[in-house]
Amino acid sequence: MKINKKITALTAALSLACLAGDAAAVEVSQLSSVSNDQSQTPDASLVIKKVMPFNQLGFNRSIAMLGSEANAYIGFGSRLDEVVSKANLYFDVTPSPALLSLVSHIKVYLNNELMGVTSIEDGQQGKKLSLSMPLDTRFFSNFNQIRFELIGNTKKECSNPNDSSIWAEISQSSRIEMYVQKTELESDLSLLPAPFFDVRDFSPLNLPIIMGDNYSLSEIKAAGVLSSYFGSLAGWRGAHFPLSFDSVPEHNAVVFVSNDNKPAFLRDFPDADGPRLQIISHPTNPYVKLLLVIGRDSNDLNTAVQGLALGNQLLTGPMAKINEVKQIKPRVPYDAPNWVSTSRPVALSELVEQKSMLQVEGRTPPPINVSLRLPPDLFTWQSRGIPMDLSYRYSPPTKDNSGSRLTLSINDQFVEAFNLTTSGQGGDSNRVRVPLLDDSFLSTNDLVRIPAFKVGSENQIEFEFGFASVTDGQCLVTQPSKQYAVIDGDSTIDFSGFPHYIEMPNMRAFATSGFPYTRMADLSETVVVIPQNASREALQTFMNVMGSLGGDSGYPGIKVTLTDQWDKAALKNKDILSIGVVPELKDAAQNADQVNLVLQAGKRQILLPGKNEQQFGLNWMNPSNSKQDAADFVSVEASGSFAAITGMESPFTPNRTLVSIMASKPADFAAVDQAITDSGKVAHMFGSVVTLRNGEVASYNVGSHYYMGKLPVWQLVWYHFSNHPVLVAFFAALLVVIVTIVLWRVLRQIAQKRTENTEDEE
Repeated sequence: MKINKKITALTAALSLACLAGDAAAVEVSQLSSVSNDQSQTPDASLVIKKVMPFNQLGFNRSIAMLGSEANAYIGFGSRLDEVVSKANLYFDVTPSPALLSLVSHIKVYLNNELMGVTSIEDGQQGKKLSLSMPLDTRFFSNFNQIRFELIGNTKKECSNPNDSSIWAEISQSSRIEMYVQKTELESDLSLLPAPFFDVRDFSPLNLPIIMGDNYSLSEIKAAGVLSSYFGSLAGWRGAHFPLSFDSVPEHNAVVFVSNDNKPAFLRDFPDADGPRLQIISHPTNPYVKLLLVIGRDSNDLNTAVQGLALGNQLLTGPMAKINEVKQIKPRVPYDAPNWVSTSRPVALSELVEQKSMLQVEGRTPPPINVSLRLPPDLFTWQSRGIPMDLSYRYSPPTKDNSGSRLTLSINDQFVEAFNLTTSGQGGDSNRVRVPLLDDSFLSTNDLVRIPAFKVGSENQIEFEFGFASVTDGQCLVTQPSKQYAVIDGDSTIDFSGFPHYIEMPNMRAFATSGFPYTRMADLSETVVVIPQNASREALQTFMNVMGSLGGDSGYPGIKVTLTDQWDKAALKNKDILSIGVVPELKDAAQNADQVNLVLQAGKRQILLPGKNEQQFGLNWMNPSNSKQDAADFVSVEASGSFAAITGMESPFTPNRTLVSIMASKPADFAAVDQAITDSGKVAHMFGSVVTLRNGEVASYNVGSHYYMGKLPVWQLVWYHFSNHPVLVAFFAALLVVIVTIVLWRVLRQIAQKRTENTEDEE
């Protein structure tokens, strides 16, 4: 669903330009200077070539244009610290074989300015054409939009613009090439989070973190909180936080500076008198900025990071002192900004970046997409669906029953269609009940579920308006040249009333939503355990995981607890995330039933389900179908790269979670860093054990399970016995017998009393 969300984000700024996309591959090459000024530094003459294929801008398939005057939109951004000196569009397009030459053509716009026209010539119909077109850099802005418009004709006379044979498809391999030159920015905190994170940049965030080698655990925590903040900003882009000690960064970076732990290149930096934030230029490259997090000690560093995460809108100038940061109103469960509220009906306008996303225009308008994410433990078993009050307006067709309709789909699955009438609006009686689907890897029974909302994953609601043309006689097409349609922002969808209950451990919930840790968006119920004298790679994985949790929740984890001790008092009533800490192999071997996977150096042991059992994902809608008993125990020694993520119940508190991230050697943590931001790998994570080797993911659902959340007693009983019909029938029959006996005894006593009364009267 990440691709769909990226396409939705790209559409968000159509009125401004565009506001999202996906990673842009960057190719760096040194070219000749765009200026003849020899007095400039070598860095000033460095021109960067950026190549952005369409398939990395949110399109995982070819882009279709159907009908004449159909449009296709591509969005991309320009960084604040870069100037585009040259740009070209290279696109592969296949026109319909039915199109007439010369009168059929494709127009290309950049930010609504015509860049060029490509004619369809004889012999080109039905063939893939590789075309190029320069883009005028004068019309570039922070957010840019390329629009393709197809003008198609199949007949010289009496042509129907909605003829199904009028089409063209643009390949996802098309690309935009830009040559950009760095510009020198002012050292001003008001620019934050740019240039360290630039919302205009659709590539994954890569933000180095630098500190001295005399760091403390509290300083590592500050770096983790900062990572979660920038991860919350990066969102769907993904984020990586390379960690280094005492090195001079080559790119924009964050540097932690305390009085007793300064990086080597800032040894002469003056001592601080309190928590501060400062932006400075790189010592040797004025086009690179460093964000300094400054303090007397690690406590000051944490205060400075919290000031950055919660109050950057107050910051101006090159330096700011953070006086105090206080959480006045504590966070409550399930209030993560990225999750849909389950306490009240939610308006669709709350689920989009701006209301213009809910309006489309054109003869064949593109779909209106709304993205949302549900808490992974939302209990929807046997639900009738989610109620949606839907209102919409549109350009009315010339008559009722014209074939024009609004189609509602969820995650590419059809839900319902509504006829568009001459009234030009709908919604008076359109209360839709959208069905639900659990987010299991595969269904484990023959019950056919209507695919709709997926609990715990990103979801895409799609509203597609289709306007039918009406032909009067043989030539006259009465459809207007442009249609308008809008989904009312006051339309609501209501997830309230559902309890929270889920079977654990659940690597799918952890991988897609950071659950259970993101249940509290500020991670106030999370303890992260790292080894004493942890390796740089393990600390870097901690920061990358914190960035991932911030991206899942949309809020920085300012209340996380970091420790290197297995202290029972500190870990009680907490969800635990351990990185690089594993039980001793000999201890685990003595109690193999309690540990699903143990990894230490080259030694590995794992519990596996039977070979004849299907490897289904965790089905939290029907738990008894998903549990697999361990059938095999394997212990090996190997030297290759290997990492794993496992889940189990916390040994300190019932119904709490312990997730362990392990690697056979420090370098293997890189496999975890890469996997948690790779949507393809995340899609294959489920169950209780996830192994990573050679770029591949394997998941196993084995071992004991437990449950988080609460259900009403009657629902709890029915839920857990639902997959045992014989047992349910036995208890039902037993209950009937008991009720029958009780009723028989009661009625017998009543009859006896009535008989006795009758005898007394006589």
